[in-house]
Amino acid sequence: MARTARQILKELSFTTTVHVRSTADLVEHTDKAAAAIDKQRREKGQEAGRRKPDLQPVARAECGRIIELTPWQVLHAMARGYVLAGQGMARGLAEHWQSLKYCEAVHGDRAGALELTDKGRTAERRYKAMQSQELGVGFGLAVAEHIVKQQYPDHVVSVVDTSTVLRAGWALGGSERSKGSRPRPDYLIEAWKPGEASIVTFVVCRGNHQKPSKRTSRSRSTTVRQLARGSELAEGMQIGPWNAAQCLLLSTELMGQGGVVVNALQSPGEALLPERLPEAPRNADLEAEDRSGIPYPNAIRIPAHVGKRERTVDGFQVSEKDLAWFGQLLARTGSAGLTAFAGGGPKTAQYLTKGQGRQHYDVPAFAATASVHDAHIMIGNTKFVGTDHVFRMETVRIEAFSGMVEELYDLISEGRVEEYRHAAYKLRSNWYGTDAGRRWSGPISFHEDGTVMALSILPIRRTRRLL
Repeated sequence: MARTARQILKELSFTTTVHVRSTADLVEHTDKAAAAIDKQRREKGQEAGRRKPDLQPVARAECGRIIELTPWQVLHAMARGYVLAGQGMARGLAEHWQSLKYCEAVHGDRAGALELTDKGRTAERRYKAMQSQELGVGFGLAVAEHIVKQQYPDHVVSVVDTSTVLRAGWALGGSERSKGSRPRPDYLIEAWKPGEASIVTFVVCRGNHQKPSKRTSRSRSTTVRQLARGSELAEGMQIGPWNAAQCLLLSTELMGQGGVVVNALQSPGEALLPERLPEAPRNADLEAEDRSGIPYPNAIRIPAHVGKRERTVDGFQVSEKDLAWFGQLLARTGSAGLTAFAGGGPKTAQYLTKGQGRQHYDVPAFAATASVHDAHIMIGNTKFVGTDHVFRMETVRIEAFSGMVEELYDLISEGRVEEYRHAAYKLRSNWYGTDAGRRWSGPISFHEDGTVMALSILPIRRTRRLL
């Protein structure tokens, strides 16, 4: 029986379980997949890849075997991950609205496990590649945020697209000879607390549609290859000393045994960005220096180990003397993501450098060319301001809203990043997951950074008769 729009929206709010697999066996299979990839490269006369040297399972206390999420929380994570990914070039619809096409693709089964719906399973082959990529981001980021939050429970976590950050200081492409993209993680998660140093985690998210098989190694071939490739991507960026930053590698099996399964591995570490003081030169309220015209060839310095001499290799290196600048840049880019999520425009442009695509936001917004900050909703006594978008499920008109707590948006829109962070930290437990949110008439998801994403069914419009 076909589900109605009301049923679909109701199911998006149900708490479901996402299975997380992180074992020593998964590490072993990933290492074997990496060795097989390198063998194929050597046969073609290519160099072996550089990867994280110490992959481990994620601690059981930080991920467990299952994580409880609503489907709408997964789509919220995906939307926030994509909000700056196109630097404003997808002008017809804001980048984060692409998550809405998956409202009918996932639901909880009778056992409460999250899985693809029949509609999600019958996608065309070309669409499946997009589906696995985008839902892989949603599930991967949701699980990665959960893990980092367990590690640093008294911090707020922010997700920033890595490429957007790096455009302020590096060329993303390789040499003219290679004409390829330089390896880098997909996302940076910043765990921050006012008055303390921030902690940065690299995240690589992938997804696939492989189906369960009786032959375990065969059924997980796509997954372990994605994890092995993810290890290469993460190794392409360094913050401070070599391999100081923690890395999370995630590969989501959308049709795994028992529903959606997120495979997770980590390379441990703790990359710290200096505490920022309001009067410091690298205060996040001040414009970050654009270093996009400065070349960084062979920037990563690998220390001597396992019989090999110290050497330098190509990649994205944030040296120890640049940590304060990078912390300022990361905070401002995260702020750009917040304003873009709530409507974009010049409020977003103020936080981006020219290399990051400021020019795409620093223009007047017109109807049907960008999301506009002109909507609000009330959750209990809290006002959220942001932007909305109307779409249809069959004949039902549905309004999607994304925005921020008004007082937090006012601070971030005025360029007061440091004050925003202090206020957001204090407010994070005041409205997050409150009963008022449960009384909302559709799916709704809050985040501790002050953002909210919600759906509601619009009333039926009366037909006007022309005389």
